[in-house]
Amino acid sequence: MTRMGEARQDTGARGGGRFDRRIVVLALVGVVCLSAIVLQLLRLGVVEHARHVANVEKHLVQRRLLPASRGRILDRRGEVLATDRASWDVLLEYDAIVGRWATAQASRELQRELGRPAWLELSSPERAALVLEREEKFDAQLEQLLDRLAEAGGITRVELDRRLDEILRRTARESKSRKEAMIARELALYGEDARLSEIDRERVSAQLDAHVVLPDVADEVAFYFQRLAEELPGTVVVEPSTKRWRPWAQISYEVDRSDFPQPIRSSKPTKVVVDGVGDHLLGSTRTQVFPEDLKRRPMVDPATGAIADLGGYRADRDIVGASGIERSFEDVLRGVRGVVSRDLEDGLESRVAPRDGGDVQLTVDIRLQSRLQALFEPETRLTQIQQYQRGFDPEGNPRGGPLPIGWNLDGAIVVLEIATGEVLAAVSSPTMAEGVAMTDDERAVEHPEIFRPTAATYPPGSILKPIVLCAAVAEGVARPDEAIECRGHFFEDQPDAVRCWIYRRAEGKTATHGPLGASEALARSCNIYFYELARRLGPERLIGWFRRFGMDAAITPDIAQQEEGSLPDADDLASFRENRDRVSPVLLGIGQGPLTWTPLHAAQAFATIARGGVWLAPRFVRDGKPPERVDLGIPQGAIDAALAGLRASVNASYGTGHHITLEGGAREELFGIEALDVWGKTGTATAPKLRIGDSFVQTDHAWFVGLVGEAGGAPRYAIAVVLEHGGSGGKVAGPVAAAAMRALAAEGYLGDLARSAAGGGS
Repeated sequence: MTRMGEARQDTGARGGGRFDRRIVVLALVGVVCLSAIVLQLLRLGVVEHARHVANVEKHLVQRRLLPASRGRILDRRGEVLATDRASWDVLLEYDAIVGRWATAQASRELQRELGRPAWLELSSPERAALVLEREEKFDAQLEQLLDRLAEAGGITRVELDRRLDEILRRTARESKSRKEAMIARELALYGEDARLSEIDRERVSAQLDAHVVLPDVADEVAFYFQRLAEELPGTVVVEPSTKRWRPWAQISYEVDRSDFPQPIRSSKPTKVVVDGVGDHLLGSTRTQVFPEDLKRRPMVDPATGAIADLGGYRADRDIVGASGIERSFEDVLRGVRGVVSRDLEDGLESRVAPRDGGDVQLTVDIRLQSRLQALFEPETRLTQIQQYQRGFDPEGNPRGGPLPIGWNLDGAIVVLEIATGEVLAAVSSPTMAEGVAMTDDERAVEHPEIFRPTAATYPPGSILKPIVLCAAVAEGVARPDEAIECRGHFFEDQPDAVRCWIYRRAEGKTATHGPLGASEALARSCNIYFYELARRLGPERLIGWFRRFGMDAAITPDIAQQEEGSLPDADDLASFRENRDRVSPVLLGIGQGPLTWTPLHAAQAFATIARGGVWLAPRFVRDGKPPERVDLGIPQGAIDAALAGLRASVNASYGTGHHITLEGGAREELFGIEALDVWGKTGTATAPKLRIGDSFVQTDHAWFVGLVGEAGGAPRYAIAVVLEHGGSGGKVAGPVAAAAMRALAAEGYLGDLARSAAGGGS
């Protein structure tokens, strides 16, 4: 009995153990299930919270973007140069573009006619057949709408279809990119458990939004399509928009020619129309959005589809700065959109107000800019090839030249305030607006897209000589009072190779300048003097000084459209050192050889000398920051000698910038401007061959760079003028520089007396 009881107890103990184990197993299963539920809740509520909220909001929250105006561009006096003007855009809903609108409208109309219960009793094939039959009606309405869009927009139906096809291609690219990003994210988070089928059904914002098909339409067109939107809901949308407006883009101007050279002088003002005033500098905007724009600042997060930055770029269409100030100051000018969100469940609305872009104020004076740009108009004849520029032989016969009389010269004018480095004017001819009317062949020769003051490089020629003088004195290889003799040619064994400009033995001209000091050598532009300075300095030291003046660097922080100048490279220097080329090193002394710079470089170099050797970065934009000043360490004796030579160049009868010689030998002063003091240097630099038709001709670029100030005072403004293929710097660029100085005085920059003398009133 006892054993049987013990056996039963043992059996009960074993049964109790199995029960306990079952309880533990069940508990573990419960914990696992509960953990799975908790993990799923964490996944849905935390990890994927943003995505699910976005999905809910996509269907329950309706958003409408509010446009923000782009900031204004102002000139130094506050004149508006570029601003947004209210406009309208006409958009087409994406479902209307792809054809889903007709299907949806047919289905809705059938359900209203048959009633919901009867509609649900039909089989899927029966419904599809009825919808297909009814679609024809709505397809016809949509075709009529597209025809009206093309007609109202002044475009062909073919062009409208092209725009719609481009929207479809762009949307397909966005959809593909978005889905690839979502798949990569899903796989990274969940691996094999990723639910990729849901992603395949996702529609990106571009597949839900309306797309612009007619930008910037007139009010009457906008109102017409607003009425049509009420008649055909879900097809067309009209939204307020803006268009960039430039009030100074085209102006009429009267050019005073009473002080022009006598052969083209006139007592009556010449009326011209100036097209594209300052358009290179202001730049342009585009509506096409590039991938790099979206990468830098997207409006929509490509992974989630949520709005990431209301100031970012939309993939389909946006306004983006493309060139000039519009591009360089894109982030300042660009506004931040607002948004109105409406909850469809409770009808509540929230609003984030748009924030307009900031203004950018330039240092440029648009009135001065337009005066100077008018000088390039053909009617003035000032920037055309004229016979007085070519000259006459001893018998009085007209000399010939590579270009015909009346040939229009392209070029640039830069005006720089010496004390601040601010650019008051930067003229480029031809303008971008003028380039629109050119043929392809004309554009290939004239390159209207290039902003010549900062983005076109030219060999400097003799305008580089003041820098060479300053470098030689600073390095101690020459003294300002030291005389160097001009023998007409530099090398004893090459009398016709490296010579002074007045010495041409083959033509019987063997005159020389004789012994010259620094100032007179600069005024007479004696080549031999500066060949000798270049020899003494050596190419390495001379190039080092060119570099200090910023010749091989982009010298303004304000615009993207600028080129660095060029200097001899390592191969050139090796050639010089090995004496394989003994000519080029000395040619550097007169600005020839492998050297180039821009008109802005030239104006800045002369302004640096006028400041006593202090370098300031030129500025096109007023940002309130003090300019960085770099003292180049040029001795005062070198500065004084350079300025004395520049003054004599335009004031002494022997100076190369003093006068032009007319028919019959009569002389006419270039810079006899009352109440002003003028310093300057002419330059004639070998240009690349110019293509005319099927032939090429060899020409020279014409330079004049000068300084101007009130009589008895210090220089206040630097002016650089270059006329491409113009020939003589004094005869061609000199009169343009004189006209620029008179324009500066007429705008009130050089005192009341000078203003009155220049025709600017009191």
